[in-house]
Amino acid sequence: MGTSKRRINAKIKKMLTDKSLTEINEDAPSISEIILTKENLNQGFDEESTVTNTIHIINQKFTSLSIAGYKGKTKKDLSEDELTQQEFFEMILDEIENEKVIESKILKKSLKIVMYKFLDKEFDAYSFTQILFHQVVYELLLTELNDTLKDGFDELSYPKIKEMVNLLTSKIMNQNMHEKINLFVDKKISLEEILDSIITETSNAEFGDF
Repeated sequence: MGTSKRRINAKIKKMLTDKSLTEINEDAPSISEIILTKENLNQGFDEESTVTNTIHIINQKFTSLSIAGYKGKTKKDLSEDELTQQEFFEMILDEIENEKVIESKILKKSLKIVMYKFLDKEFDAYSFTQILFHQVVYELLLTELNDTLKDGFDELSYPKIKEMVNLLTSKIMNQNMHEKINLFVDKKISLEEILDSIITETSNAEFGDF
């Protein structure tokens, strides 16, 4: 993995050599394609059975939380109680991993981030999965671009890089992808088809205006 990361960073740095910030949008699709390979996407998303089981269990647990609460606390209480909140998330992850361990660190990190976002909004499996998939792609891109962009452009702050990568992700995980993710939730298309579509959508990538 370390060797692969260095290879990707070297390719991106070479691409950005002698480029100004205003010019890097031209390379956004190529940069995204280098990072979002089938191999990297498979590692980030884990196996389809893991993803579908995860969505099913989280849907169940958040529905139960909305109706009955958790350990005497309401959903709103959890959003304000970090300790119980983390206990709730770990309980969900433990139940998921009772069946199969989540191998992807990026998926596990993304799950915690997205579950937190749904503590103060109505849970919906379609919205949850859309945001989860966005988060996984964002984490994959940020892992490679955070330091690479900083090294190439001293004037960029890390918060600005995160903003750029989030926009980049949104251009890839667009409305077309949302519709396909909904079909995945309905078990009408496979995770592999989603990953192939993500690779195709890298052609729409851009970092935004400077």
